[in-house]
Amino acid sequence: MRAEEKVKGGKLVCIELLAEGSTVASVKITGDFFLHPEDAIDSLERSLMGVDLASGESEIAARLKKALGDSQLIGASPDDLARLFRKAVIG
Repeated sequence: MRAEEKVKGGKLVCIELLAEGSTVASVKITGDFFLHPEDAIDSLERSLMGVDLASGESEIAARLKKALGDSQLIGASPDDLARLFRKAVIG
């Protein structure tokens, strides 16, 4: 499952999901946004592991915000990533 779009501000964001049954088995988040520190992407991706594919945008965004902690996501937002998660699942 995959979704990509240019979010507000023009940055390209892509999310790829692999499911096992009804849960997320692996996640890859890429794009031309910035994240400081860069290795915080691992925390964002791990935060979505095991998530039920039926989860709503608000639940996904909350997980991402928690995983982001004090890191800075520039050019995209957890809400953008949550919307793309749902878009990838729906197809």
